[in-house]
Amino acid sequence: MLEISNNILTKDESNIGFTFLTQYSIEELMKFEGIGKVKAITIKAICEFARRYNMCKPHPNERITTPEQMSKVFMLELQGKTQEMVKTAILDSKNRVIKVITNSIGNINSNYVDIKDILAYPIKMSAPKIAIAHNHPSGDVTPSQNDIYFTRRIKEACDLLGIQFLDHIIIGNNSFYSFKSNSLF
Repeated sequence: MLEISNNILTKDESNIGFTFLTQYSIEELMKFEGIGKVKAITIKAICEFARRYNMCKPHPNERITTPEQMSKVFMLELQGKTQEMVKTAILDSKNRVIKVITNSIGNINSNYVDIKDILAYPIKMSAPKIAIAHNHPSGDVTPSQNDIYFTRRIKEACDLLGIQFLDHIIIGNNSFYSFKSNSLF
């Protein structure tokens, strides 16, 4: 079994840890020597269990005070995805995450989401604070000009509505980019 595990792990060309396993279908896993249908299903089930378990992080009472902590809120849900996704974290007045919602799912290199789609749920909840994140399936976290423009527009809209905009995080392969840390809003 250890040999089978090592064989699978050597296929991780992206260096994103175990996340690459979620991208394999059952049929693709069965192509590895020593993995039949039952083991492939078991691997997929374990990956899904781990994803759901880790989505509970950070602890509900944990205060988010740094870009690193904010990136962890989004990392497991966005890292390694083959489509660009936009998510919003809604936080209470003490910077504790209340809820994370998916705003949109795009394609491999683009995603369209309207500002009103980002802010609709936080307004409905009278949320005092939000942060947004999206992923770059390429793994490169460098923001595009559209990313910068969109972030500034979100910040302006939040200011008008009395919602504190904490950050915009781009998730890549085991890395992230914080717009706040880089003074881009």
